Amino acid sequence: MLDKKKVIAEFLTAKGLITPLQLDQAKKIQEKTQDSIENILRKFNIICDETLNNLIVEQLSLNVLKPGVLDLDIELLERINSFFANRFRIFPLKFEKDTLFVAFDNPLNFLSLEYFSEILNANIEAELIDRQKMDEYLERYYPRTDRDIFSSLPEKFEEESISADEEAPVIQLVSMLISDAYQKRASDIHVEPMCDELRIRYRIDGLLQKMQSPQKNLQASILSRIKLMAGMDIAEHRLPQDGRIRTVVDAKEFDLRVSTMPAHYGESLVLRILDCRVMRIEEIGFSDKQREAFENIVNLPNGIILVTGPTGSGKSTTLYAVLGTMDRAKRKILTVEDPVEYQISGINQVQVKPLIGLNFARVLRSMLRQAPDIIMVGEIRDLETASISVQSALTGHLIFSTLHTNDAPSAVVRLVDMGVKPYLVAATLRAVLAQRLIRLLCPFCKEAYRPPKDELRILELDLRNSGLTFYRAVGCSRCVNTGYFGRTGIFELLIVDDNIRQLIHEHLPSSIIREEAIKKGMLILKQHATQKVMEGLTTFQEVMRITQTEID
Repeated sequence: MLDKKKVIAEFLTAKGLITPLQLDQAKKIQEKTQDSIENILRKFNIICDETLNNLIVEQLSLNVLKPGVLDLDIELLERINSFFANRFRIFPLKFEKDTLFVAFDNPLNFLSLEYFSEILNANIEAELIDRQKMDEYLERYYPRTDRDIFSSLPEKFEEESISADEEAPVIQLVSMLISDAYQKRASDIHVEPMCDELRIRYRIDGLLQKMQSPQKNLQASILSRIKLMAGMDIAEHRLPQDGRIRTVVDAKEFDLRVSTMPAHYGESLVLRILDCRVMRIEEIGFSDKQREAFENIVNLPNGIILVTGPTGSGKSTTLYAVLGTMDRAKRKILTVEDPVEYQISGINQVQVKPLIGLNFARVLRSMLRQAPDIIMVGEIRDLETASISVQSALTGHLIFSTLHTNDAPSAVVRLVDMGVKPYLVAATLRAVLAQRLIRLLCPFCKEAYRPPKDELRILELDLRNSGLTFYRAVGCSRCVNTGYFGRTGIFELLIVDDNIRQLIHEHLPSSIIREEAIKKGMLILKQHATQKVMEGLTTFQEVMRITQTEID
């Protein structure tokens, strides 16, 4: 597959349709996004679909489906599962002499053709079709539903008795479950045994959504399959376990972090989907002013920079984005994490192992003997870790870490409450970034409206002369009927200047520090979220949900 794709890239260059420079630029983008060279060239309008497909057809001697009315085999259409057809973007045409003739719209989708052939145990003859036509056929004959994931399984399995022949559908089910969750942009898959069902839920844009459940008597086989893939002991049901799965969906490789927990009706599993791509600072949601200030802070030679927020607020994503900007060739960067979520080349990453006494504090002490320039501590959990971080900052190191606080000024109080002297906090703390993740409106179905006075009052806005348009969530098939598609960050950046430093030194309450920071221009979380509403990116309801404590 890779050799053919390499030939196509060289063929495009040889034909003069793209320049060597454009190819090099596309390869650099590919390293960051894991997208194919062909898709990158399409997205940047360097080459159009028709031209690219014609060249690939010529180079690889592919067949092209002739235009006209298709003589469809309805019985064959019913035999091919809807999930498979949509997953692989393959449309069945006819079946003759152990050969299935299909239409497909991606001439470089060799892996899907091979996988489809293995699943159906049939030879495949493929003919190229226009992408728009493929969309039309799939939408008409194979509308997607959650049931599609499970509809290809045998109707009945004997309780706790699955033969070797019946294991294959369970293997397919787990693979399709992961694929479906990834394509729906889920961050987690929750597999939860209940009294009368095996509940499947995806966390999409921060909120859990229930999916169609498989048969209850498949529970043991599904759980065992996931544990096996994650390298766990499938015979151990009494103790929690952790594991990791590496897989590929749509030619993109990613990891899943798997954890089990014994529960009343069986082991509860959570699969955390870890996208291998590290986001850039400009992608995470800063305003221009915030980003400029934050980039200046993270380039200081020493001190402590904290990122705060509840679990799932994107703290790790922000820290990885920061580390991605560092000069890893000229600076020694070490991280201590629990666990290591994303692997970054050029950085030494250490995972804590509490069972053998390898905790944050112990790793930190060891790291200081490694002569690092920058240290990232996954979380400051206790006085020992906090004290070592402070001492490291005092001796010329730049420390990044996280805390669980509701806002930026509260981080100061948390450190002091842990037992760190206020004068040491004042001497080492450079900035605190509080953050949350807020859902973005689906661009395909959002609806403009005139906001009522109560909403404007709560957001402290007067739109009489502004000309701004507000939008609300509606819901469509592309956003799984939620009205939202993706998330972005909202931030509260507290920069420790001389005045703030003096307030910390005097051990004044966080409310005083907050007032002083606002005077200096700090946007609080609610204000940044309101900016997102005014930009048409999110809704009043999201601001209420995410920043309710501030509004109250």
